Amino acid sequence: MPSSLNAPVGGGLGDLFDLGSGVGMPAGSYVVPKTVWLPAMKAKGLEISGTFARRMGTIQMDVTFTNKAMQIMTDFAIQFNRNSFGLSPAAPLQLATPLSPNQTIEVSLPLSTVGPVMKMDPLNNLQVAVKNNIDVFYFSSLYPINILFVEDGKMERQVFLATWKDIPSDNEAQFQIKDCHLNSDAVSNKLQSNNIFTIAKRNVEGQDMLYQSMKLTNGIWILAELRIQPGSPNFTDLELSLKCRAPEISQFVLQSYEAMLKN
Repeated sequence: MPSSLNAPVGGGLGDLFDLGSGVGMPAGSYVVPKTVWLPAMKAKGLEISGTFARRMGTIQMDVTFTNKAMQIMTDFAIQFNRNSFGLSPAAPLQLATPLSPNQTIEVSLPLSTVGPVMKMDPLNNLQVAVKNNIDVFYFSSLYPINILFVEDGKMERQVFLATWKDIPSDNEAQFQIKDCHLNSDAVSNKLQSNNIFTIAKRNVEGQDMLYQSMKLTNGIWILAELRIQPGSPNFTDLELSLKCRAPEISQFVLQSYEAMLKN
């Protein structure tokens, strides 16, 4: 970080201190629909489906257990392999009753980010083991990176300017988000409810520019510049530039942007 945060900055970022007041109440945070993680045919009749969510600052793994076998299932436990962001169960897996044949039970398991870390491929891969009275079963799932966006991820404007300049241009990734049908205020609201914070908004040569920041649970900051063509009929393409000191994260951040803005 430069020693002074007040150095004059030229170009498009120079006057980004005019954040419009047209920001309404944020909507709810986006949760990816549940998918089947472990089919019953691979787990002696136990089917596991689930998704991940961030609620009130807590990461949760929403899991559905279905017994498609002929016998009762009991004594459930869960364990994670080491992963890129230290995700681990913050409490034991609680299934209140035995899982009878044809029964389904839904559980929300709180997760912490203080578990052992090992870089995975892909980065958001989570390897899970589930035990019951019959056997131990293994599966992998991919979590959306936005569950790691923390609530205090709004960077001060001067710090944003200095950091954007300080991160090498080689670390900048540029993407296009096609067929988005939201204006800049709606985009800002939707992203803010997922802890992507708009620091400033400008109109440059007819385009709305949103400057945004987010912070991961491990302290890594991601800076974004989002260009929106206002007033386009129905659908428009957005241009997203991301800067981060760990640029391999950018493609997963793009996936979260696309999912949030199109759902």
